[in-house]
Amino acid sequence: MSDLLVINTISEAVNLYTGKTPDHPLIHVVDLNDTEIPAGLNNIRICSNLYSLVLKVNANAQVQYGRNQYDFSSGVITAYAPGQIIQVDETYKPGDLKGWSLMFHPDLLLHHPLQQTIKQYGYFSYDVCEALHASEREQQMLNQLAEEIRRETQQNQDEFSLDILLTSVELLLKYTDRYFNRQFLTRKPFYQDSIERFSRLVDEHLDKAAETESGLPSVNQLAAEMNMSANYMSDLLRKQTGKSAQELIHQQLIEKAKYRLLNSDDSVATIAYQLGFEYPQYFSRIFKKKTSMTPQEFRKLH
Repeated sequence: MSDLLVINTISEAVNLYTGKTPDHPLIHVVDLNDTEIPAGLNNIRICSNLYSLVLKVNANAQVQYGRNQYDFSSGVITAYAPGQIIQVDETYKPGDLKGWSLMFHPDLLLHHPLQQTIKQYGYFSYDVCEALHASEREQQMLNQLAEEIRRETQQNQDEFSLDILLTSVELLLKYTDRYFNRQFLTRKPFYQDSIERFSRLVDEHLDKAAETESGLPSVNQLAAEMNMSANYMSDLLRKQTGKSAQELIHQQLIEKAKYRLLNSDDSVATIAYQLGFEYPQYFSRIFKKKTSMTPQEFRKLH
């Protein structure tokens, strides 16, 4: 088997995990009780060009992903967008897991508003370790919606089928988003520590920019240092502060720039280089956008 297994269709995915055929060519709800991950799939990287939302419940064992184990006894929700690559480091046979996996092809969303709005659900790009631990009540609601989708895919198709399916899928995604946001709120003390750590990292990067020539810190770079996916970190920060990660970087950048403009005789170009900018013009453009003044105007006014 190839080191990279590419899945392009619902039929390929359902056949791989269950050996069965799907109820619908573009969408299917898999009963995880029927799935099998044989040893032959271990250490194989899989690129699925499908959307998937998975609720796993396992009352008997832990499942290993990479070097970490995750306890699914309480119910965990993970989601994947098309094109993501995962490595299979878990094996289980039919009956080992409970739960379901909703898989749908991007073509299902063609000419429907969900084709655009699905992009707002950042959890499709979260890491496995950032999964949602769903309560029993939350699981019941999601199970109900998944079952409605399953029943609809098994009906004879008519002029109402697609709209009903997409309405149910959208509702399932919205509830999942609601529960992820709930988790951001209930774990607020932990996330407050994360915000403070993010701020410290930005400061460290800006302070060392001149000597290391590393440039401005990027969202991806900071997320990696915080051991988070970029989307998860951005959603966490926005939920707690109302600002995106990039906005928070620029906010700290402007504060440091203001201090240097008022407490040194360095030129604007020198300050720009000190903060990690390759081009002073870009620094001046950001500064004016955030303060409504050029760096020179700010220095003269104060």
